[in-house]
Amino acid sequence: MNRLQKKFLNSTYKSLAIALTFLTFSFFTDESCAKNNSKENRKELAFASMDLIDDDDFESYETGDFKEIYDPLEKYNRKILVFNDHFDRYFLEYVAKLYRKNVHKEVRSSTRNFLTNLSLPLVTINSLAQGKIENGLSSFSTFIINSTLGIGGLFDVAGRKKIKYNPEDFGQTLGHYGSGTGAYLMLPFFGPSSTRDLSGLAVNSAINPLGFNMLEVGGSKEMLETNYIILIGAASGVDTRESLIEIIDDLRKDSFDYYSTIRSAYLQKREADIKK
Repeated sequence: MNRLQKKFLNSTYKSLAIALTFLTFSFFTDESCAKNNSKENRKELAFASMDLIDDDDFESYETGDFKEIYDPLEKYNRKILVFNDHFDRYFLEYVAKLYRKNVHKEVRSSTRNFLTNLSLPLVTINSLAQGKIENGLSSFSTFIINSTLGIGGLFDVAGRKKIKYNPEDFGQTLGHYGSGTGAYLMLPFFGPSSTRDLSGLAVNSAINPLGFNMLEVGGSKEMLETNYIILIGAASGVDTRESLIEIIDDLRKDSFDYYSTIRSAYLQKREADIKK
């Protein structure tokens, strides 16, 4: 076995180890949720913040069902939300509004197209891992078309040709195969998550094709250097925040409990993503 093969296998084993670790943790936290009837594990109506999510995504909730929310770290999650909210109010929101005000809409659209295009290899991998062949082919076709005819993804040529796909990540892949949500988490800077989605984030980072250059073309072991990856991450954060300016403003003004509203909306959205 040559050095390149060993490097690829080592990376694969690390990804699988991360996935198995978090799958196990997610399983046991879900078991604890079923057995624990303390106030921390209270039931909440799943109708909270339905205006943020498409009605078609939650037909099961319209019947009046309740959804168990497991949040054993609520005390700490709320403190992290306060930190995130301060970071957002005094920095990220300001940058996002400055970005919207000073950058033309067409340029912002091209930037969003470019960033979305970079995520498509992972969408393809996770779609195929879930057996969603059609979605995998659609996302791969979109990546090829937009990377070439769309000039590196700046223009959504595939979208204009009515090629559609559903975004998929490894957290959804875990959910597809029965992994429970696990404990709800509020991550510094990253925002709402769960033990399952945190494991998905780790594996997505580990298997992202943009992080590998197996043939070491140009003499580098990575396809993208670290500074470019950081730049892309920062641009993605600002782009996402710009798209949520009105929604977050409304949440802050209208929510009786900002933390609970975000938690309910996030968990419902993730469940809908898995069901699609």
